[in-house]
Amino acid sequence: MCVVKLTKAALIITSLLILTELLTSKLTSINHERTSNQAISKLNKEIKSVFNDALITSEVLKEMTLLSSDRAICEQHFNLLSKKLLETYSNVDALLYLPNGIVKFAYPYQEHKQAVGHNVLADEKRKRGANESIQYKETTIIGPIPLVQNGRPAFILRKSISDEEGFIGLSSSVIYLESILRVIENQLAQHNIKNYSISGYNPDTDDVAEKSIVSNGHSDGVPYKGVIRLFESHWDIYFYPNDNNLISRVLVLCTLLITILILLTPLRYFIKYQDSEKQRTHLQREAHTDFLTGLLNRRGFEFKFEALKSQKQSGTIAVFDIDFFKHINDNYGHDVGDKVLIQFSKICNAIIHDDFIFSRTGGEEFMLLMPNTFADQAKAICESLREAVEKAPILIKRHNINLTVSIGVSSFTSSDKMETAVSSADKALYLAKRTGRNRVCVN
Repeated sequence: MCVVKLTKAALIITSLLILTELLTSKLTSINHERTSNQAISKLNKEIKSVFNDALITSEVLKEMTLLSSDRAICEQHFNLLSKKLLETYSNVDALLYLPNGIVKFAYPYQEHKQAVGHNVLADEKRKRGANESIQYKETTIIGPIPLVQNGRPAFILRKSISDEEGFIGLSSSVIYLESILRVIENQLAQHNIKNYSISGYNPDTDDVAEKSIVSNGHSDGVPYKGVIRLFESHWDIYFYPNDNNLISRVLVLCTLLITILILLTPLRYFIKYQDSEKQRTHLQREAHTDFLTGLLNRRGFEFKFEALKSQKQSGTIAVFDIDFFKHINDNYGHDVGDKVLIQFSKICNAIIHDDFIFSRTGGEEFMLLMPNTFADQAKAICESLREAVEKAPILIKRHNINLTVSIGVSSFTSSDKMETAVSSADKALYLAKRTGRNRVCVN
């Protein structure tokens, strides 16, 4: 009899210990996932803000090149423009201008003069990333990589410059790794994340070590993987669980003993699990939403586009670009610029049909997805939006701001990739800008 009692007691204790371990693991996993999602969401906002500066500076260099009579920038003009840009956008550390892929000008010159004359299209360690920017005509962030000119690890935002006659060159904005590390370490410390690793985007190498941005702590256990999306590039983030400790297990065991006695274990666990699911759903929704305007962001837009494709639907895409938006930021400040973006989104949303999807995909760029709509119908819709924006009074901080928008429209079928449809609309947008802005063009 005594042996039987001891055996039962041993089974109960063993079961409690096993259940304690399982519950500890599960609760730790839920909390780890929730914290990781919050950190990733915040990191996306902070790092995107940093790289938006790089995007703007590269875009300005590109536009200045295209607007020049001979499709080129002289050294004096480049230096004056770069000095002003770096003073305005402090997150950017250097600017380079590469006609035909060869570094011709660099600013600041003394620190980056060794890069002058370097041909990134001929450099085995640089050409894949450079060619990718040229081939897809997209903004690409590469790094971290050691700079040719001084060996310092940095990120390079490359933007291809081309017109109807073909490739002209590249503009490059440089952000040193140390600048990004300060942002990352500050945000992760706020979320008490101690064990992590982040890998950047570098198509010029398959070596994982060369893509590493930062790592800290141990890499034990099953990591939570997240993504930071930067224009057409992305970073992979791995968050590893913090060290398990005895206190957590004791607390869970005590909880089990108490709840078994009062028969509330299933109810309490269900409530905790339900709360975690609500928070996860909220974070997933937040990941698809632009924090400034409340519209869908690019990820949300991609999700809607793929949903249309799965339903075998076709339609049109329109790409919007607010004309001379940089002038607004320069003249009135970024806080006014943000309010202009919000007003612009409200003006458009008031007119857009409920079946259409309107999103902010970056900076002053917006996109409109119009299912089951032909090109001529889409053009008429976009014309009404363009006129509404032009006529709408925008009064912010006693400033009366006249706003216009250029729009490019393109059709797509259910077999088209989103990149193809957007690229086609971008070509139409470029035509609208090149032919005077404040107009709608169809490709």
